[in-house]
Amino acid sequence: MKIVVKIFNCNYETYKNYYKDAVKRAFKKDGFDINPQDIEIVIDELPGDTIQSQRAPSGRHSRTITVLVNDIPTYIIGFSNTGFDEDRKIESDKGIKPYKYGNDDYHSNSYICQGINKIFDLYYDTKLEYPNVKLFFYLLDVKKASYPHNLSNTISYRELYTVGFEILNIDQISFEEFKQLGFSVEENVGNYAYISFNKFANDLTSISKKGPDNVPAYIKCIDNKFDIESNNDEYSEEFRDLTELEYIYTFKTLGAQTYDNFLIMWTLNTLAEKENKNLKFVFSKEKYNFRLGQPPEDAKFTESFPVTITNLFQKIGVNIKYESGDEVRQQLDRELNQYKTAKEKNEIRNQELFKNNMRAKGLETKCYLCGCEVEEILEAAHLWGVAEIKNASLNKLNMILSKDCMRDLIEECDHTNELFYKKYVLANSGDNGVWLCSNHHELFDRNYYCFDSEYGKVIIKKDSNEIVKNYLLSSEPNCSMNSIMTNKTKSFLEERENLFKNTVLEYETL
Repeated sequence: MKIVVKIFNCNYETYKNYYKDAVKRAFKKDGFDINPQDIEIVIDELPGDTIQSQRAPSGRHSRTITVLVNDIPTYIIGFSNTGFDEDRKIESDKGIKPYKYGNDDYHSNSYICQGINKIFDLYYDTKLEYPNVKLFFYLLDVKKASYPHNLSNTISYRELYTVGFEILNIDQISFEEFKQLGFSVEENVGNYAYISFNKFANDLTSISKKGPDNVPAYIKCIDNKFDIESNNDEYSEEFRDLTELEYIYTFKTLGAQTYDNFLIMWTLNTLAEKENKNLKFVFSKEKYNFRLGQPPEDAKFTESFPVTITNLFQKIGVNIKYESGDEVRQQLDRELNQYKTAKEKNEIRNQELFKNNMRAKGLETKCYLCGCEVEEILEAAHLWGVAEIKNASLNKLNMILSKDCMRDLIEECDHTNELFYKKYVLANSGDNGVWLCSNHHELFDRNYYCFDSEYGKVIIKKDSNEIVKNYLLSSEPNCSMNSIMTNKTKSFLEERENLFKNTVLEYETL
């Protein structure tokens, strides 16, 4: 068996430290134990005077090696980025072009998404002529920095597994940070793929809201069965069918986010097809020149993928559905008509709007008491109850809305001063909600427990029967209200807590 490895000239000094292990692991996947000393190297020469020019995006270069067996391309192995770039270091030492070796920049240390489109381009182009060729990935610098093991990167690894590709040295990665999101390697031995659409969506929400000024990407849901006139909701005892929902993922494509979102969209689409979900995507316009300190009048907007990504989706055979401008306008009209109907009926609850406001805020759809992520039994629970808001006096409403944290709830519009509008906005604010499984929602509404308004700790009714008390204790909390507490949330929860303490004779904090 003749084994030849093709390495681009601009990567050779770096990849020569890794290719033997990567190739040996690739063969091992197919049950072959090869001697790395039998591998022959062929340098694929790319034109250009510098390493960077040889790696130019417009050229043939990708972060790959190609393994040929008896002259047939058998494996393509894609590598992550590295801040320990030996090729550029040598070039820098020669005085050709400066380079900071081993830098700590996030994107330079085993960041796998940057330029991942070129890896897939090579694979799918090669597959046209050699349909049996396989693609694997290999991570660099796994012991040299924390970045390969951090939460954002480990999510990317799971995305790759979900769309059908393996990482050869995944055994060298620690998923310690991932434990906070409810995943352990032990529960899914040998398969890191996401098990559900909702779990992946929750992980995206969790990681996208880490930055203090970052507005998370989120999934909006349009329920075509929802009728504001009857205000039918999840409070039926039936196991809910989610196939009638339209899921709309809103996200940004700023800079490197293009490559992140390429893999995110592919993963979401894969899981949606598996669960028979109707999924669409919409781009969020974002200024990018302005972020770099340039004059606002020179700002440009990102609101679509480059053609390189859209063409790649076609190669892969992934049918991405985009939401049209007409559909966006229809949804705005739908919300306006719902408001008009709600006002006529004097019904301030709009569960569709309420849930989407919670999603837009960045609340993961999981029970914030027990951690359950089974979407079919999750319900949007009000902190300050709808009945209490509906019966609140004008003075009470104005007192709540006059708080600094609440003032942006009321938009300047034709309804601004209407009493009904104030109640409608408060009842359907995303900060007035928490996701709970149906069991914990029922107990919540029956005042068996509450959350304190300062830290989100669980307060339980002391004279609860032992069965209920033990149930609450056993499920207390895998999640925490503390992670979603804002000043608005505290204000809503304060109203709930006061009602709970006035209703319950004795209580205790868990």
